[in-house]
Amino acid sequence: MTELRVCTRCVCDTAIPGISFDEDGICSLCKNYDLIEQEFPQNEKTQQKFQQIINDIKKNKNGKYDCLVGISGGTDSIYTLYISRKYGLNPLALHIDDGCDTEVSIHNIQSAVNQLNVDLYTIKLDREEIADLELSFFQASVPDVEVPPDMAIAASLYKCAAQFGIKYILIGSSFKTEGKMPPGWSYGDGKYLKSIHASFGRSTLKTFPNLMLRDYLYYFVFKGIKEIKPLYYLPYVKKDVKQLLEKELGWIDYGTGHHESIYTRFVQGYLLPTKFGIDKRKIHYSAHIRSGQMARQEALAKLRSPACTDDMVKEDTQYLCKKFGISLDDFERILNSKPRASSEFDSYYPLVCKLRHVINIAYKLHLFPTKMYGSYKRE
Repeated sequence: MTELRVCTRCVCDTAIPGISFDEDGICSLCKNYDLIEQEFPQNEKTQQKFQQIINDIKKNKNGKYDCLVGISGGTDSIYTLYISRKYGLNPLALHIDDGCDTEVSIHNIQSAVNQLNVDLYTIKLDREEIADLELSFFQASVPDVEVPPDMAIAASLYKCAAQFGIKYILIGSSFKTEGKMPPGWSYGDGKYLKSIHASFGRSTLKTFPNLMLRDYLYYFVFKGIKEIKPLYYLPYVKKDVKQLLEKELGWIDYGTGHHESIYTRFVQGYLLPTKFGIDKRKIHYSAHIRSGQMARQEALAKLRSPACTDDMVKEDTQYLCKKFGISLDDFERILNSKPRASSEFDSYYPLVCKLRHVINIAYKLHLFPTKMYGSYKRE
């Protein structure tokens, strides 16, 4: 077995698809990070750019709300909501209820909207449809099992923005703490979702909010809805932000990243590392290292321990078996099935690759949101 080569700057290694290293042992993902940092340097000029965006949002207000903010109860989304109020906006908070919220995430959402005096709009997904979709991805044996809830969030944000006449969606993501997942570790689009469900689904999707290419073009081109990522423009030290949210909003820390959802906790904490050898903490911790928020040795030490305890895995397994309506033996059989490549199913990915030069030009002209730098390699 070949020993993994680890980046000398971060903790990304050769288990990550498409990664490469320079003569100093620094990985291509670090180079990609540096490109994004060049676009969003942490200085007064960048913050002035964000202030100008805020001014534009206020000028282009059509109704009661200036912007839409999707919230999960996690640090990034709740802080983005906090920022919107700090800058004098009147946001509408949107939460997608897929039935997997933890008690902590529910508390954080309610506490935040109450303290910030923000209206909350909740979309409850059909329990049978989301369960059928998630089970389909498990049965497909692909690593992209987070596509159903992620797609529901993305599609609902655009649909809700159009419904309320909102032109700006504030997205709570940060390259300084999240990093960028490579396509081989995380990919999803509306066509891909439909393909997986067509092969493994047991029922018809009637209400699930999917986002096809035509839908995105409708919202982006005809409705003029734009995505803004405030945490790209503003200083963002996660440790300090957590303390601020705890003090001002009564926010409760849920521990490891993305554990505010039972489904995501199981997927990222157990399924992906165990079945696919994918530990997304490598991407997250590496982002923290590059932005000076974590020491490299600390990250390496954390990676030597599992993201979830045995008791947590057992509890989440029982929850998902009940949600999917299958036995523990069936679930174990699915988990132990041979992994498959996402390229075995239809998606927009081949089209994205063909149009990559056009897409790069569109990014340079600022026609699209922030660029996803890096390789188009999927596996």
